[in-house]
Amino acid sequence: MTNNISHKQNLHRFDPVAYQVIEKFGLSPITFGMLAAVTATGVYLFTAWISDTLWSKQGQMGLLRDWIPWLVGLFINPVTLGYYLWSFQAIDKVIQDLEKSDVLEIDKSQIDQFVINLYSQKWRKLSALASALFFSTIVFIIRPRLEESWTSSSLLPGLIITIATFAVVYIGSILVLNLITNIWIFYRILGNKDLDINPLHPDRCGGLRCLSDYSLKTAYLVAVLGIWIGVIEYQVITQDVGKGFWFIHLVIPLYIFLSMGCFFGPLLAANSGMKRAKEKSLDKIARQFRADYSGIYTSLAEDTEAFKKKSEKIQQLRALYTMTDELPVWPFDVKTFRRYLLTVPTPLIGILSGIFQKLLINLLKQQGIKLGS
Repeated sequence: MTNNISHKQNLHRFDPVAYQVIEKFGLSPITFGMLAAVTATGVYLFTAWISDTLWSKQGQMGLLRDWIPWLVGLFINPVTLGYYLWSFQAIDKVIQDLEKSDVLEIDKSQIDQFVINLYSQKWRKLSALASALFFSTIVFIIRPRLEESWTSSSLLPGLIITIATFAVVYIGSILVLNLITNIWIFYRILGNKDLDINPLHPDRCGGLRCLSDYSLKTAYLVAVLGIWIGVIEYQVITQDVGKGFWFIHLVIPLYIFLSMGCFFGPLLAANSGMKRAKEKSLDKIARQFRADYSGIYTSLAEDTEAFKKKSEKIQQLRALYTMTDELPVWPFDVKTFRRYLLTVPTPLIGILSGIFQKLLINLLKQQGIKLGS
């Protein structure tokens, strides 16, 4: 009996944080995310208590009034951390499902070595650290300019958020690199292979539902990242801190590119193989149709029964060709694609909210209405 691929790879061992979390503490993605939420709550409350910023004061936003740290600490960061652990395990699950689907033959030893070579690259950790250092520095510089934010109410909350940003950006960077690496692996497995697509497979994806499920999970992650980006844009718009840091807005096209890449990348890997399988089936039917269609002329002088049988076969071939031509060449259904489309506009929520709030405040000021602090 062969061992599971995940038992042989243990890809998390190539990242020090994931190794500690999984091997030393035995945490699952869900448990890790829940622990992060509990930890964030404790750290926030303790930091606010120590720095006397729990409640709002004149010219100072208190923790209990600022909703943004709670949204990030209790929802966005825990989901990101959970997906971080999931990304090390997901590729093994998809490979195993592909092997069980009988859609293609997989050389496990060759694929295992290819996967390990990609995940063991040292530049992955270095680039994640560089990204974490860059964004945490930006956060540390921008925070004092946010007037209506708990994180700018005192040095200690700003320092805590900067440290948290460094940790989460490192983990988020590794997560993104894992997703990109997984797409590369899918292309190595599926790119040039002849797929044996099952047109009547109950998953409605020709036996490749595992790719559709994987892409849908990444779509949900993209939605969470979109909410995070929306929160950043909301603060930038409402607090007027974007003038000297215009490049922050570049995260929007980067987000769109990333969302499309994460969702369509694994699916594109199978698209060419599914198209080839469909075209081969259509070619076989067309060749048979041509042979039978040419042969029907020789049966014109034969008896009626022989002519009828050949005519019925031609009609059946036409029906088979039409049915085959309607087969999908993408391993996902309409429901999956609809769910993905719903995730794409998530950053617009924060952007539109910030613009609406800004316009409303300006309108009230023009009317001479003074807003409370």
